[in-house]
Amino acid sequence: MLLPEDFPFDYGPLSLDALEAQLLEQDNSGQESEKRAEFVESAAAFLGDVLLGVAGGGWGWNTRPVEGRPGQPVVCPDPELELSPVAPMLLIAYALRVRTGTAFAEEIARLRQAVTARQQAIPGWQPVKEHTPLVDPREARPEDPVLSAWLAERSEALSAWVKEAFDGAWRWNYHPGTLDWLEAVVKQRFATVAEFDAARDEPFVQGACWYLGEVIRRNKGAVWQYIPFDPDAEPGAPGSRENVWTEVPFVDQPDKRLGGAAIPLECLRELLPAGDGDVEPGERQRGLTDELFWFRASSYAHVGALLTRLGMVSREKVDSVLTEYSRFAYNELTPHEVPGALESFGVAISAHADDVDDLEGSYTSLLQEAAALTDGAVTITDVTLHGGEYGEILEFARNGVLVTQDTEHHSFDYLDHLAISEFMGHVDPDPDDDTRRFYLADFVYLREATYDSYYVFATPEQATVLEKELGLDLR
Repeated sequence: MLLPEDFPFDYGPLSLDALEAQLLEQDNSGQESEKRAEFVESAAAFLGDVLLGVAGGGWGWNTRPVEGRPGQPVVCPDPELELSPVAPMLLIAYALRVRTGTAFAEEIARLRQAVTARQQAIPGWQPVKEHTPLVDPREARPEDPVLSAWLAERSEALSAWVKEAFDGAWRWNYHPGTLDWLEAVVKQRFATVAEFDAARDEPFVQGACWYLGEVIRRNKGAVWQYIPFDPDAEPGAPGSRENVWTEVPFVDQPDKRLGGAAIPLECLRELLPAGDGDVEPGERQRGLTDELFWFRASSYAHVGALLTRLGMVSREKVDSVLTEYSRFAYNELTPHEVPGALESFGVAISAHADDVDDLEGSYTSLLQEAAALTDGAVTITDVTLHGGEYGEILEFARNGVLVTQDTEHHSFDYLDHLAISEFMGHVDPDPDDDTRRFYLADFVYLREATYDSYYVFATPEQATVLEKELGLDLR
């Protein structure tokens, strides 16, 4: 591997700093010329797509011969910028010659300056990037009815599956660590691949497939997919009988660059030796927990792109948030950080889990922040907390109508999160006028800790997509 394991493969501008540093290091490494040339070509492809992400446009080809070749690939910025094509190979050569470590950043700054000038001339203008196959995110397949029925069946059967498979003694909390337990039980139940294949349609195997996929989905933000049989598909192509992805549920990340994909059934199958005389498992020889490595978690940039696609926030809002959080906009988020990102983009609110300075003031802020998201459909006034030693009755006016909520406090320091979940419905707009409402976001707890409660403001259709693509449960 020519790049370090922690290299940020996010196609964000900041990744170019690491790429340029690596190119400079490789240039002095005395590495074989063939390997170095291969690395430079791969770096040029990565560099070019990052430049296109800033300036829009697409890949082109310059036919002028260079170093014995009939030409070289170039990136052509959005035509409205009226910029000349940029040759990534030449930019790399320049970076290796000047050795400042800032050549790529300077080119990014030049392109951004052109984009900014265009936006000042035409407010709201955005550069348009052509799709780069196998690099750019793609749309997920529409959910097939077969998959919908299977997911509903497996979700409903979860409790029975746990009781039958593990005698009920299992914390099915979707934590990655639970996959070690699942792996051990699979190996206990099946000695060979043949035994597993014979039981592939039985409840235990189907439940195990669903649970493995759900752990991936909820921790990494993947979606379930299904490719039905297509009699017109070419042999070996998706949809054909020969293709392993046909007619089997799998998890995928079509909306992420370099996202992962896995067929849970195959992952389980490859845990086992092929026959009675074999001692080695399937060809991949890795555990279930290792499957998570191949999937990319969500980032602020990914969440922002999704919210823009759903029409929940403007492109300008996304750009402002990503600029504010530029140092970590492309960093992978843990499950509990995903709803926090939604709050940063202005489509969610949070109730503090740690101690607060003032109970009544905290409830007031929470209710008014929620009301602000309704665009004036709901107003909250006259919030008071009274009764009992710490205040046991919360009252507020919703659009002038009094609402009373029982609360339970054991000190002046902590909010009643159960009460919050009950009264948040009063901040929902009238459904005849606006179908958006507040959904309590549930997520995987990776460690024992106290987590804030998050409420996402969305339509039912938007909530469904957020659940599927961000690994959340919205209820």
